[in-house]
Amino acid sequence: MRIRLVATLTLLPILTALVASPSHARVVAGTHMPDSARAGPTLLSLNGVAVYRKYGVKVLVGGLYLPGPEHDAAKILAADTPRRYVNRFLRRVGAKRVRDEWRKGLARNTPNASAEVRAQFQELCGWATDFRQGDEIDVTYVPGTGSLVLIKGERKGVIPGKGFSDAYLALTLGPNPGLGVGFKRRLLGMESVRASAPRSARRRSP
Repeated sequence: MRIRLVATLTLLPILTALVASPSHARVVAGTHMPDSARAGPTLLSLNGVAVYRKYGVKVLVGGLYLPGPEHDAAKILAADTPRRYVNRFLRRVGAKRVRDEWRKGLARNTPNASAEVRAQFQELCGWATDFRQGDEIDVTYVPGTGSLVLIKGERKGVIPGKGFSDAYLALTLGPNPGLGVGFKRRLLGMESVRASAPRSARRRSP
């Protein structure tokens, strides 16, 4: 069953007014994560950044943007405020793996998801593709409008309702985080990730 997507010309400009600040960024695993981003009129700050590793290999970098610092996952999920969660891949990951993780994560962290949310996840899974280094999955939620989903920089649609946003973010911040407890704690700003210097700076070092 396909869900009805709210992706009209009047809604997209609101959600796509997401502008990262180019002047300040945190560099983690060679990836620049801006310190701030804008969701409509709301300026969001980077709450935490994390690197996911599989068998010691760096797979992706995640960044969570919120209106203000928050270390409590339950409070983040309960609040009906703008949020942005972005994953940037550091190596190739197949579409099937991504879809499987989304489906397992939904079952483990939102077992009582409504039929609507389950259908929305099916729609999301239909947008998955094979990812290469540098590709991103970017989901931005604006209250009253929904979640704008960008994959590899392409607008896929706007998924209405807070329920989807909560279930999607619970994949990482829920009781059984698919990317691990350490990844979750770093997104919550409870643990820090060692920032790496830009390549130009490393070349200048003696």
